Amino acid sequence: MIHALIDTTRVVGSIELDGAIHEVCAEAIGNHNRSENLLSVNLRAFLRSTAHEHLGEVAAPDWLPSEETVTEHVEAGEAHEMVNDIFSLWCRKVSDAVP
Repeated sequence: MIHALIDTTRVVGSIELDGAIHEVCAEAIGNHNRSENLLSVNLRAFLRSTAHEHLGEVAAPDWLPSEETVTEHVEAGEAHEMVNDIFSLWCRKVSDAVP
């Protein structure tokens, strides 16, 4: 049975591009397969415009980290803590990539 642990987006910074402010976002979607004790966390980074006329539009410039999937063998009781640790590290990596 697969158990959803996290589906979240965090704004880790902002940047001005082409005269418009964009939020720098880090995202994680994590699931745990209890029968296999397998944690899978899909990570991505993107920019999101704050301009009203561009709401919902996202971009992923080359300077942002590429999408990653982290897979670990972990017991169900430790999965939440591990996924939070993975997401924290991802947020730091995305934040550090901002020019």
